[in-house]
Amino acid sequence: MKIAYATPHLKDRLLGVGCSVPGNFGTMSNILKAHSFFPAFADGEADQAFKATFEAPYDIENDGTAAALGEYVFGGCIPQPDPMFFIHIGHGVGGGAVIDGRPYRGVNGNACLPGVLYPYDQPRPSGQDLFATLNGAGFAIHDFIDLERLPDSAEAALEIWVERAGKHLSETVRVATAMFDPALIVLGGRLPELVTDRLVRAISSQPILGPSRGLEAAAVEASRLGPRAGGSGRPAFRSLPLSFPPPSQTMAVLTLTVASPNPDLRKFDCAPESL
Repeated sequence: MKIAYATPHLKDRLLGVGCSVPGNFGTMSNILKAHSFFPAFADGEADQAFKATFEAPYDIENDGTAAALGEYVFGGCIPQPDPMFFIHIGHGVGGGAVIDGRPYRGVNGNACLPGVLYPYDQPRPSGQDLFATLNGAGFAIHDFIDLERLPDSAEAALEIWVERAGKHLSETVRVATAMFDPALIVLGGRLPELVTDRLVRAISSQPILGPSRGLEAAAVEASRLGPRAGGSGRPAFRSLPLSFPPPSQTMAVLTLTVASPNPDLRKFDCAPESL
C-alpha cells in the first residue's frame, strides 16, 4: 500500500511520519520494546510495514515522550512552559519532559518513567488498573474507547478510582517537581478528557508537600490536546532542527490504536493527516 497524495506536490512537502507507542528502548539500542498489546513490534513487522507504506522518513518514539513534545509544540500555552513535565496515563504510567525546548530522552530514550513509583502487584494510577476496577464492579471494559460509553451506574466505581489515582499521582508531582523544577506539569494520555479533568482536580485537592523547605509543588494542568498529544508529538521531532516547519512543509500524524486486549484484535491503524 502507498499513500495517495491529495496534490502532486504534497509528497515533496512531507517532512516525515512519526509513530508513538507504549514501550521502552533496549539498552544501547534504537529498537523500541513495545507493550505486549502491540505484538507486531516484537519482530519488526510493524516497522517494515510503515516503511513500505510511507514514502517519507519514518520514526518511532515512546508515547510519553511524544506526548510531552506534542503538548509543548501544539498545546497553545503562551509562553511555552519550560521545563515541562508530562504524566502520560495509558495502559501504564509513563511520562516525558521538555527542557530548553527539546525532549529529554536520557541516554537510551527511557527517561521520565513515573510508573516506577507504583508496584505492579498493587493498585496503581494506570489505564489497566482502571479497566480492572470497572470490570470488578461489573462493567465490561476492554480498552479506552469503552470509557467514552460508561453508563451512569459506573459513576461510583469511577469516582473511587479517580480519588485513589489522584492520591497516587500526587507523589509523581512531588518527585517531578524535585527532579526537574518544571514550570508546569501536564497530565494527559489515553483517558477521556473528562476523566483527565477529574483526575487533575483530585491531584490538586491533595496537600502535596514541596520537595524541600520553602518550596511548593509545581502547578498541574490537564492536557489541552487530550489523547491527540502523542500523535501530534512524534512527527514534531523532525521539525526540531527547524524549530517549527515552514508553511511549505507538512507533517503527517500517524495514529496507532489498540482495538482490544483480545489477541485476534491487536491491530494498528495508520491515518496520515496534515497539521
